[in-house]
Amino acid sequence: MSVPTAVDDPHAMTREGCERRCDELRALRAARRDAAETLRDAREDGGDPADNAGLARAIQERDQLERRIHELEALVARARVVEPATDGAAGIGSRVRVRPASGTAVEFHLVGALETDGRSRRVSVASPVGRALLGRSVGDVVAVEARRRAASRDPGDREPGVRDGGRVARR
Repeated sequence: MSVPTAVDDPHAMTREGCERRCDELRALRAARRDAAETLRDAREDGGDPADNAGLARAIQERDQLERRIHELEALVARARVVEPATDGAAGIGSRVRVRPASGTAVEFHLVGALETDGRSRRVSVASPVGRALLGRSVGDVVAVEARRRAASRDPGDREPGVRDGGRVARR
């Protein structure tokens, strides 16, 4: 089994992840105008930021906004969009359903390191679970070293199917 080089590429992203970052960047650039207006209004109240809480807050918010804009501009400029594999092997962009040995099937979306979001079950291909699933196919059984215990996971199949009693069932 060969592991795609994207696992070691810190700039690899799904198309969806790159689009999310671009959308956030557009929204922050639009918010920049409002932040500038808020800062102008706070400066009109006069005084030193140490004496004017509104001015200090407006400066801090503007600085945070500018930092995030610069981060996103750099991230998008370096992003390398990786398309999902078409050969049936799990990779960046794949949605993989796994069934732990003692549990209910869970679906993960394998993504680049900068897209990880546990609440949305977007798992980095650089994480232990992501590395274990990379290059795997329907029906493969993999062992993943979990934080405090070892867990055995079956990658099941990627959309559109479910793992049913050890056999793959198509919807």
